[in-house]
Amino acid sequence: MRSAFVSLAVVFLLAWLGSYPAAAQSSGEKSLHAFLAPAKGAKRTTTFSTDAPVIYAFWEGKGLDAGDAIQVIWIAEDIGDIGRKNTEIRRADFRIYKPEQVGAFSLSRPGAKVWPIGQYRVEIYINGGIAEVVKFTITPGVTIETH
Repeated sequence: MRSAFVSLAVVFLLAWLGSYPAAAQSSGEKSLHAFLAPAKGAKRTTTFSTDAPVIYAFWEGKGLDAGDAIQVIWIAEDIGDIGRKNTEIRRADFRIYKPEQVGAFSLSRPGAKVWPIGQYRVEIYINGGIAEVVKFTITPGVTIETH
């Protein structure tokens, strides 16, 4: 009799907890989509020339919560004999303020030098979990700006 009462109490408690809305629950599935471009409003691309002054990773988040952490890591996957494979170049962080947040991370050309030719990637994380990976290539050549 006593175990039946305890079992009934546990079932009642679980049913009550299941119907109680949790304040810490996410408002939905979090996602983030990104693309690369040489400037704001420029055409999307995954190929940049060695003299590109800046590479932008523009992103748009969906279902995010205020306080979520977005992190970007720029990686040189393969730049030939001048560097190790999968070398981290730079990382940056951003805190979310609204569920449908948009933003951009940028990576500037190293000083008066040119970008090493090769394969690169940008990894973007939401709260430490991978959300998007965008690969790009640096090719020989000169950037021609048109307006």
